[in-house]
Amino acid sequence: MTSDLPYLILRDFRVWFSKRRGFLESLRRAEPTYVRAVDGIDLDVMKGEVFCLVGESGCGKTTTGKGILRLVEPTGGDVFLEMPADAWAKYEDAKARGDEEALEALRRRWSLSYREKAVWKLPDVLLFIFAAIAGALISAVPTGLAVAAVGGLGKEFWLQAMAVIGGPVVTWLVDQPVVALGLAFLVAGLILGFIGTFPPVKQTQRVPALLMLAAVLSGVLVQIALIAVGQVVAYRKWNLGEVIGTYGGQWSQNFVALIGQILITVVGAWFAAKVFIAYWQGKRGIEADKFRKLRKTLQIIFQDPYESLNPKHSVYDIVAEPLIVNHLTRHRAETEARVQQALQDAGLRPPTDFLFRYPHELSGGQRQRVSIAGALVLDPDFIVADEPVSMLDVSIRTEILDLLLELRKKKGLTYLFITHDLSLAWVLADRIAVMYLGKIVEQGSTRELIRNPRHPYTKALVSVVPMPDPDRRRERMILKGERPDPSNIPPGCRFHPRCPVAFEKCGWTSDEIVDEMREIVAAQGAEASAFVEGAKPDGPAALLLPKASEAWLRELIAKESETRRALKGIQTIEATGNGLRILLHPYDEPPLREVAPAVKVACHLVG
Repeated sequence: MTSDLPYLILRDFRVWFSKRRGFLESLRRAEPTYVRAVDGIDLDVMKGEVFCLVGESGCGKTTTGKGILRLVEPTGGDVFLEMPADAWAKYEDAKARGDEEALEALRRRWSLSYREKAVWKLPDVLLFIFAAIAGALISAVPTGLAVAAVGGLGKEFWLQAMAVIGGPVVTWLVDQPVVALGLAFLVAGLILGFIGTFPPVKQTQRVPALLMLAAVLSGVLVQIALIAVGQVVAYRKWNLGEVIGTYGGQWSQNFVALIGQILITVVGAWFAAKVFIAYWQGKRGIEADKFRKLRKTLQIIFQDPYESLNPKHSVYDIVAEPLIVNHLTRHRAETEARVQQALQDAGLRPPTDFLFRYPHELSGGQRQRVSIAGALVLDPDFIVADEPVSMLDVSIRTEILDLLLELRKKKGLTYLFITHDLSLAWVLADRIAVMYLGKIVEQGSTRELIRNPRHPYTKALVSVVPMPDPDRRRERMILKGERPDPSNIPPGCRFHPRCPVAFEKCGWTSDEIVDEMREIVAAQGAEASAFVEGAKPDGPAALLLPKASEAWLRELIAKESETRRALKGIQTIEATGNGLRILLHPYDEPPLREVAPAVKVACHLVG
């Protein structure tokens, strides 16, 4: 069932959410702060497998699934889908060589999370100005013809000159000034939008807005210039006041034409710029073209069917909406047939009994089956199943899980199954990745990871899984404290504040050691509390104890370090004129590395 070829590859995948700040806070702090929900993970999901992402609430599992599908925007990293082996080999080789140009080209071509990062420098600004001027001059031709003809400046000349290419049409347009000007402005805007986005101009999102401004300015200046030229040709004289008066008089006589100039030219330039930017990006990579085609192959089953289903829509409306949005059916009969087939596949039989029911008329299991039908109706290849049975009774869970496995066998689906229940992953998954605070801490085959967990967090999760045999007992590992704030992630190993086996180089900070000392001496009376009075960090890797004695501190470390593991972070104790200066062990973040066949772990303790 499972292929040896990776279907989905994540590399250094990140989803950060910017924290909202008040006005005064934004003035005080230049650098924004982020909630690092997903903070650089690597995953390989093989075609046809069930890959489980496991972790406690708030670790970033759901954000990972939504980020893959771009339901939330990724901040960085790459998502490769069915990347050919030769392209992947080029990517690995370019990454090993540090060839940023080759990496950028491959990411643009294959990565679903790629975003064009065009930074304008002075040559780019000059190039855009040149393109805008060129576009304005070329777009002035239709505008000038219309203004000159409608304004009566050389009307006979234009009629005679253009009679060869369509005399009746030109005559009709001259007699219909609003239509003539509208068409001229629209053509001018389209021309400007095309030339202003033509490579090597960098196609950024601000280009359409700049071209809209250029359209208004160039239209006004070109028309004034044309009126001046017409005045000189007709009357053999030059008078700036008369030129401006003629220009103002034309638009005062026809206010609709003035509005047309502003609206139609601007809209034309904006629309053309948007279309051509999407076209150029689609020609170069995945940004505008391929991902839209992949939408129907990548689907999600949401966690809560009570929230994900619109209570005002019938089952038919909910399941048919993806077909209608993607224009995949030609008439209602075809749409209804595909909806019924999706409901049949999801286990709602007979489907005709459910088509025109509303969510409140369904049970919890039936609602979840409707969510599954909505994901299946587009015949996807990959489904993110975001805890699809967490809201259901145990008996209903079994039915839904059997259904998902049956659909996998029948349709060749690949699942990214998100759950916090490790026992469920044990039954369902081919491989498991354990996630903590935005990072993958351990991943591998289900059998190896459950039977021989290596990371302390994985061991803690496995230890609390209920045993079906009441005569068997397992020692439980209960983690202390709460999960840290993902906007203030601990340095070093991010699990170390809760880890029962943390040691010297896990990433202890001076703040953590001061807090630990104060908790210890709080139970020892005023005499002991005096030793840490005035304790303060001296940078992230050192702290000062003005009143402590070296003998007392060493005795405290020897006595409490096994239960108060932060004390293990102390490397050296130096006596100073004002007390003691404590230096901490250096630390780094443990990389995800292979420690056994089919198992990868990120932990300093695992060698």
